Amino acid sequence: MGSWGVKALESDEGLEVLALVQGLAQGRGRLTADELVAAARAEGLLGGDPAVDEYLYDMTALALAEILTGDTGQLVDPGFFGTAFAPTPEGTAALIEWVTQLRDGDPEREFRELRMHDPRQVEHVSKVLDGLGRLQTP
Repeated sequence: MGSWGVKALESDEGLEVLALVQGLAQGRGRLTADELVAAARAEGLLGGDPAVDEYLYDMTALALAEILTGDTGQLVDPGFFGTAFAPTPEGTAALIEWVTQLRDGDPEREFRELRMHDPRQVEHVSKVLDGLGRLQTP
């Protein structure tokens, strides 16, 4: 479990998510939030219940949210070389529910214990959550 920044994409877990999404995006003009969530679940990177305390799932959800909101920094081309990421009601809601757990959930949750003591991390998670909320608003 290595991490070098506040973004989930700046971690070993985030690199796994990047590899998954790059594979999905190859040759595709568009990927939906539903497809991202389903692929992460199929690969065992994301569970079905955001209330379950599993660090890998938490990092995956945050990384997917960063990709969907375009908050990839200089890690990758925000459009994954021409692939657009489209919010969907169900996929976006799943990520909102998950990222809300990271910000507001059980203080003993592993993600919160390891990362949320840093004000920059709190700010980042809140920013990503706000970005997801804007995607849900028509």
